Amino acid sequence: MADEFAYIGAFAIAFAMTFLIIPWMMPKLKARGIVGRDLNKPGTPQVAEMGGIAVVIGFFAGVSLLLAVDGITNVSLLNVSLAVVLGAAFIGMLDDLFELRQRQKAFFPFLLALPLGAALEPTINLPFIGDFDFGPLMIIAAPFAITCAANAGNMLEGFNGLGTGLGIIMSSTLVILAFAHDDLDGVYLLIPLLGCLVAFMWFNKYPAKIFPGDTLMLFMGATIAVAGMLSSLYIQTIIIFMPMIVEFFLKMRGKFRAENYCSTANNGHLEYHGRVESLTHIIMRSMRVSENGLVGMILLIEALACATVIIVDFSI
Repeated sequence: MADEFAYIGAFAIAFAMTFLIIPWMMPKLKARGIVGRDLNKPGTPQVAEMGGIAVVIGFFAGVSLLLAVDGITNVSLLNVSLAVVLGAAFIGMLDDLFELRQRQKAFFPFLLALPLGAALEPTINLPFIGDFDFGPLMIIAAPFAITCAANAGNMLEGFNGLGTGLGIIMSSTLVILAFAHDDLDGVYLLIPLLGCLVAFMWFNKYPAKIFPGDTLMLFMGATIAVAGMLSSLYIQTIIIFMPMIVEFFLKMRGKFRAENYCSTANNGHLEYHGRVESLTHIIMRSMRVSENGLVGMILLIEALACATVIIVDFSI
């Protein structure tokens, strides 16, 4: 496997590439009308959209360095994995440009992930259970999980720095667990992703200068899921997606028509007055909170969930 200097280099290249591309991209995106409205601020100002393109470029720059080290045990499996996450980014880009239907965002990532389902080892080790053989079902089970993760990554997005912050916490958690288990194939995806997300956070934090778009959110969710599979962290990966899973069931109450934005933004505070169909709705209805405060609370919930996963995993 690659040594620590290669990982540091991959993180640095991914960070630098993303950090340098975004300022160049922002005015070009605005000039072409690729913008989104910041609905949680008075006047709903326009902000450059589709920042995920810079993340995808930076990610592949970081992965390329690790591939050049030539230490991964299964290059063919990594290549299939890269095709899956690139496909998720492409579907996200199509959605940003053409507003795909929800079933299309579910079907296409599933279709593109089928080769990975066929390439993965069907027998996995489950904590407290032992080895479990999915057999031919793995061909369907893995793409289904990746599709769910890709779309789950988009569930809580809508506030400055929220989706990016969640990705940073989740990626960091899986890196720690992968090293603890000495199963580092997934780290080849997670380290570059982490470098890109940290760079992107600089521009996406409050007040956001650029939005990630579905280009980033679908890509991020798929990459985290695939990395968890490559490092055999199946149950751990499911648990760190728990806030997004809760969000899924809350949004299901309204047949996925509801958004998690505020109803009004007055004097720096967010208010919500409709039916509760999001974790953000619960927070906004329960207390007087700013956008930064709301984002911080959800990131704290995610951090506590991830810390619990690490503690329990280490104690087994």
